[in-house]
Amino acid sequence: MRIKLGLLMATLALLSAAPAFAHHGFGVEYDGSKCMDLKGTLTGLTWENPHAYFDMDVKAADGKNVTWHVEMVTPNALKRTGSTKQVFEENFGKTINARVCPAKGGENRGAATYLALSDGLIRLVGQQVERRSDAEKHF
Repeated sequence: MRIKLGLLMATLALLSAAPAFAHHGFGVEYDGSKCMDLKGTLTGLTWENPHAYFDMDVKAADGKNVTWHVEMVTPNALKRTGSTKQVFEENFGKTINARVCPAKGGENRGAATYLALSDGLIRLVGQQVERRSDAEKHF
């Protein structure tokens, strides 16, 4: 009986830890030492948990448009700071600026730390890995 109880407890402990392994840390996927400013056109939005994403078309060095897929924090966290789904949708087709830390895989993906939609307001939308002061957050 003790062996069965021990196995049950061990199984429950492992299963309860599974959700912690499902989520990634910022540094696992993104390079916080190579953050950059991107300017482009807002073309898409994915508003779902655990992260919201936006797409923006950015002009590459060769003059061609490249689509960046950029992660933000949860929709609920965005909403609490005034960045609603509607605000993003109202900016489709408009110019935006975003501070983005690229994915380590380099496939035009990244995580935004802050951005400015067409109204110019700086919106915190991700982890502040660069630890910039408010005065340093501009485009």
